[in-house]
Amino acid sequence: MSKQLYRLAPLILLLFGIWAMVQANELSLGRFDAPGPGLWPFLCASLLTLTSAVLLFVDDPDDYEPFTRGTLGIVLGLISLGLFIVLFQEIGFVIPAFLMLVIWLRLFAREPWKWTLPLAVGGALGFYVIFVEALGVPFPDGILFAGVGG
Repeated sequence: MSKQLYRLAPLILLLFGIWAMVQANELSLGRFDAPGPGLWPFLCASLLTLTSAVLLFVDDPDDYEPFTRGTLGIVLGLISLGLFIVLFQEIGFVIPAFLMLVIWLRLFAREPWKWTLPLAVGGALGFYVIFVEALGVPFPDGILFAGVGG
């Protein structure tokens, strides 16, 4: 079983690619001269499906590094990104961005608290000002700055 474990990621990506192609097709593909909303997602999902299928059969297991404690950091980073996305939709940008920066600066970069907190506050507020105020990107209304900008 463990000798074939390296095929798990391409298999999951292959299934996800097929699912994404079906979902994109439901959005209407249109034509190349008049593309529908699902055309580019369909093309991206097709590339994902194709490369996953190739990796499923051609991939060399010797290319993989063993799972280590560093692997746990990658998993925690992906979980924190997922949590950021959920919180961003629910409570806006500033608080999730601050929490994300604290996690990444403190846990992953191992910055001291005297640098982590000011950088997290400055980064969250700075990105808010750049994207919402300067560029006019519409963010979901949040707990802080509700109704301001965007």
